[in-house]
Amino acid sequence: MSGAVFYVAAMSEQPDGGIYRYEMRESAAPVQVGFTPVPNANYIAFSPDGKYMYTTCSVEDAGGVASFRIEADGSLVPINTCAAGGRSTCYVITDPSGKFLYAANYSTGTFAEFKLDNGRIVERTQLIQHEGKGPNAARQECAHPHFTGLSPDGRYLCVIDLGIDAIKAYPIDPEKGLDAAGAITSLVRPAGSGPRHLVFDRSGKIAYLLNELGNTVISCRYADGRFEAIETRSTLPALVNVATKAAAVRLSADERYLFASNRGFDSIAVFRLDGKGGMERTSLVLSGGSSPRDINFLPGGTMFAAANEFSDVLVFFDYDGEGGLTPNGLIYKLPRPLCVMWR
Repeated sequence: MSGAVFYVAAMSEQPDGGIYRYEMRESAAPVQVGFTPVPNANYIAFSPDGKYMYTTCSVEDAGGVASFRIEADGSLVPINTCAAGGRSTCYVITDPSGKFLYAANYSTGTFAEFKLDNGRIVERTQLIQHEGKGPNAARQECAHPHFTGLSPDGRYLCVIDLGIDAIKAYPIDPEKGLDAAGAITSLVRPAGSGPRHLVFDRSGKIAYLLNELGNTVISCRYADGRFEAIETRSTLPALVNVATKAAAVRLSADERYLFASNRGFDSIAVFRLDGKGGMERTSLVLSGGSSPRDINFLPGGTMFAAANEFSDVLVFFDYDGEGGLTPNGLIYKLPRPLCVMWR
């Protein structure tokens, strides 16, 4: 795995906020080999061909998106930025053709579509507003899109809305972009679950939905833009007595295990999967810091990282291939790490 690169988004308005680049080394600790300043970066996505990176950012005191060309060594060359038409821009993804970029604006209840051309963000082409609210008055007073992800067949943009307990699947045309009027809505139950992030298995028939407010994972059958719940499992122990909320969800490469992070009860829940939607929680591992906003495997699959945003540390674990995470002693300091990603 020597030479493999991964990136960490660190959210700060100060000069140390941006994208940190690390290189994996054989039998050694990853080494920071680069840094690109980006104000208030909090999520990362790559173009389908791996030539470009897109991040959330701030533009004139509001939300925005930024594009970069990725050099052979993994370093980033800025291309341009564009306002996202809302606040708290928190997720980005491209469509399968690499012609469109999508971003969720959490605070303003919108998500945006942008036209791309050779990595450049040409213009914002659509801004779609969600309406409604949920039973949690403090967190669901209005719509709060938190995720924009593609269905495995690339036919739908799945927008997860924490505020209205819904997954909205919007048809996508590779030439025309998103069909805003054609959304298929799957409601998340019980109301108040506050769905946040989603991951599909390789079959494209099973998805795992992480609920921030309910602190649960729901396995779902997926077909043609519609989600049907199979099982629900808690990410927490039975006697937890601190305020906590779920954050990130990841699958192991062999899809036998699922990992979900808890912020408050700062930990990583591990589930054994049967491939049909069945889930069994096998362990809870402390994240090594405060509020693990993101978790992810690193290149090679034998190391795992937790981005603990409020303690400003990236904590590393060894992965045994059987769902087991063991702290390996590596702890890196950087300002409010929020996302760990690699091509």
